[in-house]
Amino acid sequence: MSIQKQEFYEGAALHRLVCSAQRTLRIALESPLLVFDERLQVHFKHSTKKTSPWGFTFTPDEQAMLEQRARRLPLVIGLICGSDGIAALAHADYVRVAPRQSTALRIACWRRHREHFEISGPSGALPSKVAPSDWDRLLTWETPQ
Repeated sequence: MSIQKQEFYEGAALHRLVCSAQRTLRIALESPLLVFDERLQVHFKHSTKKTSPWGFTFTPDEQAMLEQRARRLPLVIGLICGSDGIAALAHADYVRVAPRQSTALRIACWRRHREHFEISGPSGALPSKVAPSDWDRLLTWETPQ
């Protein structure tokens, strides 16, 4: 079986998390999310585009699943922006820029060279930028918002 492009992107993001944790992790697959140490859920979205801006589409079913799963444990969406980096988007911030809709919705993520990510959706932009290093520190956060 061949390796899918999505697996390369998600594998790279996962590798960054595991290496930055510098400790033993328990990782469970609760498809389509990964659960780390039974305390944090991560959902990956990837864009193969090489340069900013990167776009991410969320179907109505995916929106409903994220809403439901966020009630169980803290949830972070890893927006994999080509080979440029990963933006860690807490579920609360996701809902701020993209409240649930009955149709597919799109989130945009962009940044200039060596700057932080800016994220926007149908309801506007996040008021603050997302540091690329937030992804590497994700598993050391006490409680992602």
